[in-house]
Amino acid sequence: MGSSSSYLPIIILIAIAAIGIPIWLKKRKGKTTPASVTARKNKDEVWKAVKQYLKDSEDYGKEIIDCYVAKRNSIDYVNPNLSPYLKSKKREEIKLRKWQFNQKKIAAKRLGQKLHIPREHDLYVVCFTTRQTKTGTVDKPRAIECEVLNTKINKKQYDRKILINGLLNYDKEMEWIAPIKFAETTKNAKAIKQQQKAEQRKQKRLQKNKNKIAKAKSKAAKNN
Repeated sequence: MGSSSSYLPIIILIAIAAIGIPIWLKKRKGKTTPASVTARKNKDEVWKAVKQYLKDSEDYGKEIIDCYVAKRNSIDYVNPNLSPYLKSKKREEIKLRKWQFNQKKIAAKRLGQKLHIPREHDLYVVCFTTRQTKTGTVDKPRAIECEVLNTKINKKQYDRKILINGLLNYDKEMEWIAPIKFAETTKNAKAIKQQQKAEQRKQKRLQKNKNKIAKAKSKAAKNN
C-alpha cells in the first residue's frame, strides 16, 4: 500500500494535465469565433449583392457556384509590381493631381468660397460564376462593382448599405485581382496545413498523456 500511494500524486498530476490541456485549447479556439463570424457576415453580404444584381438583370434560374471580392485600390495607390517607369509615371500623376487640387483650394479661398471635396468612394469588385439550375450549364464568369455606404446613425451605430454600380469587364479586372487571389489562396492553404499539424500535435500529446496515466495505473496495480 505504501508504494502504491507514492504513485498517487503522479497519477493526479497526469490526470489534471490530460483534462486541463484540452479545456485550455478549447478556450483558445473559442477566442477566434468573432473573426469567423465577421468573415461569414461579409461573405453573406457579397452573395446577397450578387443575387440582387441577378434579380435586377432579370437573370433568373441561376445559382452562384463561385464568388470572390477584392477592394478597389485608392486612386493614389502605387502598385509595387509595376515597372520602375510605370511607378514613376504613377507618382508624377499623383503629384500633378495634388498640385491641381491645391491650386483650386487657393483660388476658392481668394474668392471666399468653400471648396467642395469629393467623397472618397469605398469600392469593391465582385467576381462570380453562376450556372443554370435546371441544366447545370456553367456561365462565363462576371464582375460587378459595388460601393459600401456607411451612414452614421448615432455614436455607436452605422447604417450600412451596398450599392451595385454595374457590370465590369471581367478580364480587365482580373489583371489586378488574379495575383491578389492567388496570394490569398496560397496563404490560406498554408494556414490550413499549419492548423492540421497543430491538431496532430495536440492528439499526440493527448495520447501520450493517456499512455502515461495507463502506465502509472498499471504500476500502482502491480504494487498492490
